Amino acid sequence: MGKPAITGLAVLCCSAAFAQEFEVVSVKLAPPQPEGHTSTRISVSIGSATEPGRLNYLNVSLKELIGEAYKVQQYQITAPDWVGRDRFDIAAVIPAGTPRDGLPRLLQALLTDRFRLILRRESKDLPLYALTVAKNGPKLKATESATGIDSNRTGRQNHVHAQVPLARFAEYLSLRLDRPVLDDTGLSGVFEITVDWTTDAEQPANDTIAGPSIFTALQEQLGLRLTTKKKPVEIYVVDHVERPAEN
Repeated sequence: MGKPAITGLAVLCCSAAFAQEFEVVSVKLAPPQPEGHTSTRISVSIGSATEPGRLNYLNVSLKELIGEAYKVQQYQITAPDWVGRDRFDIAAVIPAGTPRDGLPRLLQALLTDRFRLILRRESKDLPLYALTVAKNGPKLKATESATGIDSNRTGRQNHVHAQVPLARFAEYLSLRLDRPVLDDTGLSGVFEITVDWTTDAEQPANDTIAGPSIFTALQEQLGLRLTTKKKPVEIYVVDHVERPAEN
């Protein structure tokens, strides 16, 4: 709304002194996967000042690629259905001398060149969750070092173990709930977090399925709760995109 369109080309005009495009790129439709099963693999090897690196994305959607390129969550991207549905295998050679933080610019250039992507930004009121401390206080163990988030799922059962700041944990919850989650706990530092919940129970009012919903699990196991609110969120709107020619 009143802001200039964003394209990979526009961002690259301000790039640092390293190559602005992948040296070699292959984009192909991913082969079909078994019904009900989706496996995505992302592998990036950054090279050195003299040796190129390699990127391999297997079975990724264009929407996921946009998220990687512009460092935004999936709920922040508004696009045609096929952008989130169709899957691609992408292989590329990363130019020598490219730093890891230069990878998004290369992806933006790929999106512009191969998918003819044009984006614009706008602000939109979205329903979101605020992560807050429950009435009886938090059940969290402080730790000195952040080691990341490990999660696994068996059937409907989910298990997460993490050592992260709560702002990072809120980002993880955003992916699981497909809605923004903001850290409103007021708690600083790094915490050890272990939580188990049942996927099919991811509705606050659903108490008929064995195992707690994520809402109940957060409150009972961590002393945290999710409350609903609305807040302006920056949205990336796809104004134009094309399916790429394979090579």
